[in-house]
Amino acid sequence: MIMNTNINENKYNKIITHKDIVKLNWRSMMGASACNFERLTNVPFCFIVGPALKKIYGDDKEAFSKALQRHLVYYATTPQVYSYMGGLMVAMEEQNKLDPDFDEHSINAVKSALMGPLSGIGDALFVSTIRVIGASVAISLAQTGNAIAPLVYFLIFNIPNNIFRFYGGQVGYEMGTGLLTKLQESGLMDKVMSAASILGLMVIGGMSYTSIGVNLALTWGPEGYQTNIMDVINGIFPGLLSLAVVFLFYWMRKKNVSTVIMLVGTIIVVCILTAMGIM
Repeated sequence: MIMNTNINENKYNKIITHKDIVKLNWRSMMGASACNFERLTNVPFCFIVGPALKKIYGDDKEAFSKALQRHLVYYATTPQVYSYMGGLMVAMEEQNKLDPDFDEHSINAVKSALMGPLSGIGDALFVSTIRVIGASVAISLAQTGNAIAPLVYFLIFNIPNNIFRFYGGQVGYEMGTGLLTKLQESGLMDKVMSAASILGLMVIGGMSYTSIGVNLALTWGPEGYQTNIMDVINGIFPGLLSLAVVFLFYWMRKKNVSTVIMLVGTIIVVCILTAMGIM
């Protein structure tokens, strides 16, 4: 099996141009537009690479059909990395067209092998880190009544999101599998994922303290010398009750309690405790 990790450094003339990759990048915006239970986002992926495949195989309808069939297999990664995978697959399809010794089975082999690592990096970076940071900043602004909070979240999340999308196709096409292979071999990929996960957990911890308010109205002691129980708890362990609420909801979620039930239940419990003078 031929699996050249530096796909674009070969002796053959190129078919795909920069304009084709830009088109691929734009189409990657629709990468998660349709899903099915059997093969998830295989159809949108064909939509992403379809024009490039048609240009590569030209009037050879049989070869073009086979290429589409190759990419109608199961596919699922973080949406932000669709353009990278698309560029990589286009590079391999181009080599398959130009190199008679190329093994076309390596295309799906590489695609299947990289779905996991790309998902790990994409989820850790975009879903668990950038999205959480954007949400925490926006929530903090919203709590102060700042009207630009939604815009701040939109910009924090979408600027790196779209930069990666609109450069990913070119990076995937030019670098092929070389980049991820080097990251895996050096162990740097694991370090990047670990660092991103730690940062995401730190942000979530900060949000638990600043965004989840649990205020007890209970006091203890004689009249005029009363001590607020909430102050005592925060003096021992700041944010303890907020953390307890987070773990309570986490436990209920693991027990498959409906989000609607948790939301309505929270409203009811808070109303009862407030009426009783506890909160």
